[in-house]
Amino acid sequence: MKRILVGLAAALCLLIAVLVVRTLQFVPPEQAVGNSLVEVEWQAEPLVDGLAAALRYPTISYDDPQKVDQQAFADFHDFLRQRFPQVFETLSVQRFGNSLLLHWAGADSAAKPIMLIAHQDVVPVIPGTEEDWSYPPFSGTLVDGYIWGRGALDDKASLMGILESAERLLGEGFVPPRDIYLGFGADEEVGGEGAKAMAAWLGERGISLAFLLDEGGAIAKGMLPGVDEPLALIGPAEKGFLSLEFSASGGGGHSSMPPPQTAAGVIAAAVARLEANPLPATLDYTVDFIRYLGDTIPFYQRLLFANTWLFGPLLERQLAAEPAINAGLRTTTAVTMLQGSVQDNVLPIKASAVVNFRILPGDTVESVIKAVTAIVDDPRVSIRPYGGFGSNPSKVASPDSAGFRVLGELVSQIAPEAIVAPRLVVAATDARHYEAVAENSYRFVGFEIGPEEMRGIHGTDERVSQASYVQAVRIYYHLLRRAGEL
Repeated sequence: MKRILVGLAAALCLLIAVLVVRTLQFVPPEQAVGNSLVEVEWQAEPLVDGLAAALRYPTISYDDPQKVDQQAFADFHDFLRQRFPQVFETLSVQRFGNSLLLHWAGADSAAKPIMLIAHQDVVPVIPGTEEDWSYPPFSGTLVDGYIWGRGALDDKASLMGILESAERLLGEGFVPPRDIYLGFGADEEVGGEGAKAMAAWLGERGISLAFLLDEGGAIAKGMLPGVDEPLALIGPAEKGFLSLEFSASGGGGHSSMPPPQTAAGVIAAAVARLEANPLPATLDYTVDFIRYLGDTIPFYQRLLFANTWLFGPLLERQLAAEPAINAGLRTTTAVTMLQGSVQDNVLPIKASAVVNFRILPGDTVESVIKAVTAIVDDPRVSIRPYGGFGSNPSKVASPDSAGFRVLGELVSQIAPEAIVAPRLVVAATDARHYEAVAENSYRFVGFEIGPEEMRGIHGTDERVSQASYVQAVRIYYHLLRRAGEL
């Protein structure tokens, strides 16, 4: 008995030693300090005024092209030409509908070019909610240290920041060491046909991009429980997108004589099975993210993530309860639309539900359809793609690349309080359309987003901090200056 106890104690000590050693080795990759910044002075007021003016153009995209206000885009293009005369006089400009592709010739035409992209279009303001805004959504109001208006975060701050940086560099006589492309789609919010056309144009000419940067990640404040420091989340990949319609037919008739289960009941049961059986989780992307946070998180949490071989199931259960974190663990299932009878006393002839899936790298559109068909497991339910749009997840860019390293260095120098970390982007961006022509694509903008700002994206009271917008411009400026290193 004594030998057994001694053996158990030795095994326990060995286990503890393994856990502790693995935790001590669970540290962020070393990041080079990089060159010191050649800092230039920026006047905040003109930058802020420029973005505020850009928000006053209602460049709204719709699924129905006939609803798009073409004049709003034409006026916005006129504004850009007036605001950035050197850009539009020096760079070659091509139009793909309302989308704009700008080419900035570099000193070495043989070097692979880089590309920065953003989008001009914004989502509509939900009818009837205009009065809920603190300031009119297309007023570009400057108050309380913020720039308020639809597009402030998504995505005119990126577009204006890129152009402000390029305009200043041209004024300084800067010649990029390699070609630079700037792409500004006009319909990112409804699928990105403009981005697809620009990517196809590059591909047809055999142009391969060494580095591409789009929106998606940002400097997040107060977004991760227990971490007080801001997190500069650079997205090395984004999830795919798929919506499926689930439908069932019934006989109709009067509700006073219902069958055992109506078409609506069949769909309700299918939806309930989908919600009760989420697609499998993986900790891979979350573990990589946590590693970069280092000792900003408590030792016991690092111990758990450093030893997922033991604590993986526990972590999955705990993390899945937090929607923002769960989105990085699995292909998510979101029931978004339900439809049944047209009247409360009429049995539905047809009932349907639309479920949106955001697909984790490693899954595909095909594998998701196969999995959810097995979960529903009801021949009465018809399943088909909805909305005519779907995409697989993007490939995952390396955090060891020169582009990630340079971008991370600049963020650390310009926003030294922020912790740089790779983080999977759960929404869709135009970057996915450049997969075939870009070696490494990242998603990041240099402004700060807290919980209040996050609620404004596609919602009410969209706004961006004036100070953090200036910070974003500075990051774009220095990134373009270091184009030769990307």
